[in-house]
Amino acid sequence: MKTYFEGSINRLSKLILNYVSSNETFLEQSKKEKPEKVPFIIKSKYKIHTNEYQGHLFHTINEKSKNHKHIIYFHGGALCLNGGLPYWMMIDKWVKKTDAKLTYVLYPLIPKYTTSEIYDTSFEIYQMISSLYSDDELILLGDSAGGLVILSILQLINQMNAKKPKEIILLSPWIDYALKNPDIKVYEEHDKILSLARFEGFEVYDTIQKQKKIISPMEYTYDRKIYIYGGTGEMLYPDMLLFEEKNPKTDLKIFKDCPHVFMLFPMKQSDIVHRDIVSIIELL
Repeated sequence: MKTYFEGSINRLSKLILNYVSSNETFLEQSKKEKPEKVPFIIKSKYKIHTNEYQGHLFHTINEKSKNHKHIIYFHGGALCLNGGLPYWMMIDKWVKKTDAKLTYVLYPLIPKYTTSEIYDTSFEIYQMISSLYSDDELILLGDSAGGLVILSILQLINQMNAKKPKEIILLSPWIDYALKNPDIKVYEEHDKILSLARFEGFEVYDTIQKQKKIISPMEYTYDRKIYIYGGTGEMLYPDMLLFEEKNPKTDLKIFKDCPHVFMLFPMKQSDIVHRDIVSIIELL
């Protein structure tokens, strides 16, 4: 099911887009990355409970929630970049409105790890969270590359008959690692954040064909309802349309002219998405 919304970019969001816009490849950018830490503003508001799996941390906030709703968040960043403060500020909105627990996963990244290793480890972290919080109703939520991670571990959840999440919510998801949809080039010129050139060098890190446990989410049939939010101003938009066509239980909400991960921006359309997410969680 597709639903369309009007959209536009306000002046402040345009300034932010210009600031984050870059011709640097994601692999070049990743060389400057330092280990991600929980921002001070989040530490000042919540008690942080940190767990570790094979050297990969995941941070849980609002552990003393009075309900059993638990968001597991996989951040974006082209599978090779950290999340950071904008993501934490966004997820803080959901926690305040729903009183849900939230676990922020620092999953393994390229170039140190391959896609198979990223997906396997992320699935194992998911299993660990579901074991540590066995009474909780889990909500898988992620943006961009985090969406690709979630769609991949959903395949492993089905294969291993693991605990299934109650809801799955994806924001501007990267669905096909190979980015082979020819329509992407049509929308690429409108995207201020992503470009095919920025993914240069990624081919060698994709090992799912060798492992043969996971296939591209574009080739997999998902029997669960999946909420997807995206904009027509991002080059991943054609893949969202194709995914919805192949998976009729998908609830795809499309915002005209909105950029990649616009949910992180101070826009009216972002507020619509966040209200929707809160409603989905509250209905559990």
